[in-house]
Amino acid sequence: MFVLLIVGTIFVPVAAFIADKIENTFASASLPFVTLVIMVGFMAEQHAIIRAGRYLKEHIETRIQGLTTWEAWLQSNRHFRDVDRYFFASFLLVFMIFYAAECGLAINRMAMQTWYPEHAYYAAAGYGVAAIWLVVVTIRHWNACTTTDQ
Repeated sequence: MFVLLIVGTIFVPVAAFIADKIENTFASASLPFVTLVIMVGFMAEQHAIIRAGRYLKEHIETRIQGLTTWEAWLQSNRHFRDVDRYFFASFLLVFMIFYAAECGLAINRMAMQTWYPEHAYYAAAGYGVAAIWLVVVTIRHWNACTTTDQ
């Protein structure tokens, strides 16, 4: 998960810079979708970690008597899970900013083309639909990615 975070944080701005410098419209247009894939991959990794915690809570920790177990301790105080929510939200916020910036660069690059500049409108619509989809997925999976309490 941290590799995905670091690689994404370095790759996305560098790739956007290179695509802009070499004036490659296709590279600029595809970068927002690459960023979405990174975000969904991060969400999947976070969900897998929480799912493992839920398994521990429901199948392993129920057999341990007389001790406070890890997941039980985490759930004993809502603030113990704050870091999960803050980290998850921060990652998504930063990458949504990357996404918005990449969309702007791509739309601008397409609008400046002499061949079919109206493709910028199609791209803007596609980027908007993809952003709405990501928001819906994030809302639907927020609890699954931040708590074992389901």
